[in-house]
Amino acid sequence: MIRGLTIAEFARGHDHAQADVAMHSHTIAQLISACCLVAWTSVHASDVAEPIHDPPPKLIAPAVSTGTGLLLEPALTLPEFTREQFAKAMATVGPEKIKKPWISPVVSLPPHPRSGVTGLTVDEVTAYMVAVKDRFDRGESVPVSDVGLISTQEDVIRQPMLNHIAAFSNSVVRVYLLVQKTASDSGWSYYSIVQDLTLSPALDYFAEIKPSGPKFEGTSCYKCHSSGPLAIHPARADLVLDAPLAAAVNRHIAEQPRSRFQFPEDSPKPPTGEPLALKFCARCHSDDGERDRLYQVHSHPIRVMVDFGYMPPNRRLKPEEIAELKAWLERKP
Repeated sequence: MIRGLTIAEFARGHDHAQADVAMHSHTIAQLISACCLVAWTSVHASDVAEPIHDPPPKLIAPAVSTGTGLLLEPALTLPEFTREQFAKAMATVGPEKIKKPWISPVVSLPPHPRSGVTGLTVDEVTAYMVAVKDRFDRGESVPVSDVGLISTQEDVIRQPMLNHIAAFSNSVVRVYLLVQKTASDSGWSYYSIVQDLTLSPALDYFAEIKPSGPKFEGTSCYKCHSSGPLAIHPARADLVLDAPLAAAVNRHIAEQPRSRFQFPEDSPKPPTGEPLALKFCARCHSDDGERDRLYQVHSHPIRVMVDFGYMPPNRRLKPEEIAELKAWLERKP
């Protein structure tokens, strides 16, 4: 159950008037806190995090299939989708919102209005999602713009998936905004991940930000997001507007803490299939590893990330390891 008092709980009747008054007061306090958060995150909108003094990260390696045989469909190179078409399509979100100058890849959010918090409320998570969407719409973020590899390859859509990805943070949250559409869509959709850093491990909330507000999701998101946001991997080297920014955001993502997935009641965890116990994957993806376990439900990103040489992060799998992984992927849940 998601922590924090919900509107439904606020509306529920109670037998004792004293308890009802106490609950009413507690709920109003939480809602006021969330409203303050929205207002507070809208001020000082040009603030960014302190400049990064570390050496700049290496640029993301171009996406080239290594021919492992893990892919279910031929790798897409999108030769018909030119750099000019890409730039024009990206600008339909509003040219003033993208290709922003930046010092840090992460926009700094004001301090959380509640001190000493352990576990954000749903209203607070919602407020963060709405606030970062508003910042993007006002041109006050530093989004990476690319055609995403994982969402373009295989049987997902098999056409360019256009992404604008922006990162935000303060001491209690990491917030990500994804503004996305396919090349053939007319309108853009908004999605957000909020990582609650006040808990250990951190708790990840996923939502689509609709005109009526964020709609929390879980079932479909979990199939690609077993451990929070995915690293950025453009489908082709020229299908990213700011390669150094993409690399810097990737470093921020790589430094995230281990996290767990928050499933709303109406979007539960899907059947997972068998856990991936092969030692060359489970070194990191395990109950006590740096990232959460992988299961057969995660087969799509596993196939793509391994075939394109991004996983494991420090080496390529040996032919016998690929054969082991392929046999596991083809096993029926």
